[in-house]
Amino acid sequence: MTLMPDTNEPAPSRHPAEPQGYHLLREAMDRGDLQPGMALTQNEMCRILGLSLTPLREALVLLQAYGLVDVRPRTGIHIVYPDVAFIRENFQFRILIEVNALKVFAQTDLRDWLVRNIAAHERSTHELSESGNIDAAIARFIAVDQRFHADIVGVFGNPTMLATHRRLQANIGMARLTHKRVPFRQQLLDTVDEHRKILAALEDADRDGAIAALEAHFQASTHRTFAA
Repeated sequence: MTLMPDTNEPAPSRHPAEPQGYHLLREAMDRGDLQPGMALTQNEMCRILGLSLTPLREALVLLQAYGLVDVRPRTGIHIVYPDVAFIRENFQFRILIEVNALKVFAQTDLRDWLVRNIAAHERSTHELSESGNIDAAIARFIAVDQRFHADIVGVFGNPTMLATHRRLQANIGMARLTHKRVPFRQQLLDTVDEHRKILAALEDADRDGAIAALEAHFQASTHRTFAA
């Protein structure tokens, strides 16, 4: 098994398996140029994404298949708004992928991975609990969180599955930011604790316990996203 780089490093934002149109859309959303629920003309979308009309239309086919845009006659291009159905579907897909991956992942040699992740989660607990630079602490833990889950899925060595998993992570992240109502710091501290239960079960070579902890983590994460 090839693990991803050390969890201290920021997670990569781009991957060659993912199309350019997808990256341009995500980058525009990160900048705030595109927002969930927004409706635009093709010309407006071309200007924001920096694409001419033909590449835009090609990109829209894929983005619509990904469930990120809805192209409607006469009303233009609608950026998806992460409603209850959107959130539920993305979580269901992630659970299906990760639970099956964890069954295999738990049978591999995890000693080095466990050492790195236990240490990373201990640092995250300390940093998120402090009153210092919380934005930096949040960014570091988001990278740890993404790698934690991606490493599990990476056991299959399937680039297409990893690319799909990254999109699901990004979709859920977008939903959380859109619906955020409660302190984000506490949500992340809860996530750290749930990850640590998974790590503890893996450290004890308790595959069934790790799977149960992962399922409980997703149940709690789904609730946090709906309740946010």
